[in-house]
Amino acid sequence: MPSDTNLVSLADNYNVMRKLMQGRPVRGVLDAGASDGRVTRKLLKAFPTAQAYLFEAHPKYREALKNYAADDSRVNPQFEVLSDKCGEQALIICSDTGKTSLLPFNEQTARDSQAAGEHTSLLPVPATTIDDWRRRHDMPPIEVMKFDIQAGELIALRGATETLRASTRLIYSEVFFNPMYQNGALLGSIDLFLRDFGFVLYDLFKIKYARNGALSYGNAIFAHKELLS
Repeated sequence: MPSDTNLVSLADNYNVMRKLMQGRPVRGVLDAGASDGRVTRKLLKAFPTAQAYLFEAHPKYREALKNYAADDSRVNPQFEVLSDKCGEQALIICSDTGKTSLLPFNEQTARDSQAAGEHTSLLPVPATTIDDWRRRHDMPPIEVMKFDIQAGELIALRGATETLRASTRLIYSEVFFNPMYQNGALLGSIDLFLRDFGFVLYDLFKIKYARNGALSYGNAIFAHKELLS
């Protein structure tokens, strides 16, 4: 990071990603936790020649994603969750849809959610790994990945080892600094995992704090060392 910037970047994260991939083909973008496609729209603006694969199992967003795909041939909704194994899994649906996850809340988050009047229910959904999904779909190249799956990022990445080696060079992910979900990955675990595949932590964005002042979560760019040489 240049010496005249703060620790947490104030730059536009999508513009940073576009510049990091400048001069390299981006044929495929994977959006895990796509909701209604709002982030995909920004990714496709940064990488207009890419096909986008939007993974979202929450039924609330199914119609919106189908409509988006009907309007844009680059958009390919996938109504599955990403995991480290294939098969049916239980998605924990929260009344605050932004907290929906494969992982249950930890004790503190559960207390806070109950105090706010939130509730949860279980929904069986199909799960796949990124590597298995690619094998089932003629191995599309994925140069850029985005994750927002509520502390399940490392679980999904463990199912993407072939893809990380083959084509992915940029990852934009939500990261947790302190736990909100049981067995949810923290930034350090994701960082260590990705370093084995040649990625480095490049920048942090949109840092959020808990009510007690401690770091809670934010977003991180992990760039492959090829992009930084």
